[in-house]
Amino acid sequence: GVQTCALPILTEAFRKYLSWCKENKEIFEFTPGVFDDFASVQQIPLKRKQCTVLLFGRGDDEDFLLKGFDIAAKPVAALQDAILLFVGASIGKEDGITKRFLDFGIPEKRLKVRSFVDTRETLKRLFCEVDLVLMPSRTEGFGLTGLEALSAGLPVVVSKNSGFGEALHSIPFGHFFVIDSEDPSAWTGAIKGIWNRDRQVQLDEVRILRGIYGERYNWSAQCNDLCKKMVNRLKDREGILIF
Repeated sequence: GVQTCALPILTEAFRKYLSWCKENKEIFEFTPGVFDDFASVQQIPLKRKQCTVLLFGRGDDEDFLLKGFDIAAKPVAALQDAILLFVGASIGKEDGITKRFLDFGIPEKRLKVRSFVDTRETLKRLFCEVDLVLMPSRTEGFGLTGLEALSAGLPVVVSKNSGFGEALHSIPFGHFFVIDSEDPSAWTGAIKGIWNRDRQVQLDEVRILRGIYGERYNWSAQCNDLCKKMVNRLKDREGILIF
């Protein structure tokens, strides 16, 4: 059989693609684990007057549809104490992206649009500037930015239509941070549910969730399992390794 390494949401796609083969095809599902370098970020347990919601993307037409930026914009517009920080705009495209978000009803004073982040250190500082991260994708292979935010100890609200959303939904307490709906009111409720709690409680909950996620999806354990399966594939019928 053929062994394939795939992210969670791609596993089913690979199974379907290989289903034409008569032989069994083993799919190795590899789910990214907690990023240790982001886990070193220290969040300040101080609740700000306004909730800064971070949204990542390029901001082109395809992004607005597939990444669900319209789904994110409406809840932020509805929450008077929320600010949307969009990061990822191409140089020179900021004004066009700003206009699109303004058209969704977000007041200009509660909207910030920035160009893409080019270093991990800059991203770490960005994670300290915001209060939570949204990932409302209509479709997403995985969504590493959501995992990076969780690794940095930030509350996240993610779509179940993503590999990260499916992984998060499968662990204890993870479903509280996953939305299986495009209805903006569901996202509004999730944001309010997080923001209305004490900031230290928010961070404690995320820290616990990060620990559970890290145990379930451990980088080293998954890599070891993959290596063992690869070695087994190299063995002949007598148990002799073939190189």
